[in-house]
Formats: sequence, C-alpha cells, structure tokens
Amino acid sequence: METLATRQTYGCYAQGTNVIMVVGDKQCQMDYNTAFQLSAFLRHAAHEAKKAAGDFGIRITGVATLTDANADELKAQLSHDGTAVFSGRSTLT
Repeated sequence: METLATRQTYGCYAQGTNVIMVVGDKQCQMDYNTAFQLSAFLRHAAHEAKKAAGDFGIRITGVATLTDANADELKAQLSHDGTAVFSGRSTLT
C-alpha cells in the first residue's frame, strides 16, 4: 500500500452524477452511491484511529456551496418575483 509520506493535495468534486476524488495527481471517479458508502467507511475508520491515538478532542468541519447573495437578490428583484422575501435593508443601490 502506498502511504502519503509527503504532503499531498486532496479533495473531491461533483461532475454530473459522479464524484471525482483527487489525491495528489491521482483521480478516482465513482457514482454518488459509492461515494456515500466510501465516506461512511472513511469516517468510521477515522473515528477508530482517533480513539486508538488517544485523541478525544472535538473537531468540527463544515462544507458549504457559497453563492453571491447580493446577485441572487438582484436577480429575484429584476424578475419581479413576488414570492421572494429578503430580510433587512437591501444593499443594492
């Protein structure tokens, strides 16, 4: 098994209905069901390894898809969407 002895970039992204996982210069493509199953296996193994290391600290990780809220608000206002509700004063002038 190849180990990650040196620091590698890693991540993943969606491409249609597939998930592309990237580690260093290697890529692995899988369907979303496989990606969900793999994420559950990785999470479980990570918890076990963390316990074995004696690390009982709490770690919180968040992931989000960011959008430009001002652009979304402007688009809704320009479309005269009567169902769009925005709190506070508009930042658009």
